[in-house]
Amino acid sequence: MTDLKSLDSYYNKQANQYKNRRLPSKIEIYDLTLEADCEEMAGLRLKHSDRIKIAKILDQAGVHRMAIIGNSPTPTRGDIKSAEKIVELGLKTRTSGFVKTKEEITICHKIGVKDLAILVGVNESTFTNALSKSNVLETSKDLIDHAKNLGLHVTFMGMDTTRASPEFLKQVIDELAPLFDEYAIGDSLGRMTPYGIQYLVNLIASWTSKPLQLHPHNTTSMATANCLSAVLNGVSIIHSSINGLGEFSGLAATEECVAAIEVHAGASLGIDFNKLQEASKLVSAITRIPVPPGKPITGKAAFAVPETEEIQQFMYNLQLEGRFNDGMPLIPHLVGSEKIFSIGKKCNPYTILFNLNENGYPIEFETAAKFATEVRRHLSRKKGHYLMEVTELIEFYKNSSYYKNNSH
Repeated sequence: MTDLKSLDSYYNKQANQYKNRRLPSKIEIYDLTLEADCEEMAGLRLKHSDRIKIAKILDQAGVHRMAIIGNSPTPTRGDIKSAEKIVELGLKTRTSGFVKTKEEITICHKIGVKDLAILVGVNESTFTNALSKSNVLETSKDLIDHAKNLGLHVTFMGMDTTRASPEFLKQVIDELAPLFDEYAIGDSLGRMTPYGIQYLVNLIASWTSKPLQLHPHNTTSMATANCLSAVLNGVSIIHSSINGLGEFSGLAATEECVAAIEVHAGASLGIDFNKLQEASKLVSAITRIPVPPGKPITGKAAFAVPETEEIQQFMYNLQLEGRFNDGMPLIPHLVGSEKIFSIGKKCNPYTILFNLNENGYPIEFETAAKFATEVRRHLSRKKGHYLMEVTELIEFYKNSSYYKNNSH
């Protein structure tokens, strides 16, 4: 049976990073769409009702963890109310809060959240005059102690870990690892590459056996690749957000991250791609931030065969041989999507042959070529990027003389 891991390239498997990989027995997606990361995108604020909808769809998708309160250090009453309601829903997904103060830790405990991520900056080059390494370590211990005394599971997230000095980072791990449950590597400014992730993960793993997480920002489009590198080197929990929303260039996109890990690491995460597709559309509708047509996994054109005649002829012939998916980037239905044989301004005979024949309107090549000219003329009036829907094409065909002549 064809699955996502069977789509990985043979050449990937020959690379040393693959051959020497240390894949965790369980990999979890920690979605931060409802934490502050989504709202840290400039100009964005979620309503209470929107938060509930997003929480439900993430739960239905089978996301392993989700942060439901953030905006640290000053969550609003609305943030707290939404988190309370989400806890009351009794979701299967493990819920958590992102905090920086004792007050927030207490709030999360009262809400009923069992997991916390405590955020402390560990890049000493950004410390203000009021901070020192000893201050940071003492504050961290105090926050962890407070959370543990309340019976909470604690992730310590070293913000800006990837720019911290190895000397201070080792001190942080050595002194705090006996206190926290998990450590989150914060690539807060998105400065890492997959190679740096490999080195850093191995370094931290030499200092502690506690489970590791990765918080990957997408500054130079490395976030998803860094997630893959992280899990190949033993990181078991990946932070992400739907559609990659977040501050500056955002985080790794949950839907892209899951696909990358399943295809390239060969690990099944147990997440429902159909629901991830729904989540992507829902978040886009709520935020009014469009999903780019070519965005991996959830973009409308992500699995749209270009209407370049050479490509469509090739794909049409594969379809006739029953091998259409051999020419696709991924098999669409495996990630909750559908194939599209694009109908655009370069419409050609194969565009018509495929879309009409596949939908019960048989047509010969010569007629298809003539009708393609009509379609191009029609679409030339459209401005910018435009993909004609199949239903629109069929309606246009049924109103044409070609259909009337063909139906007799």
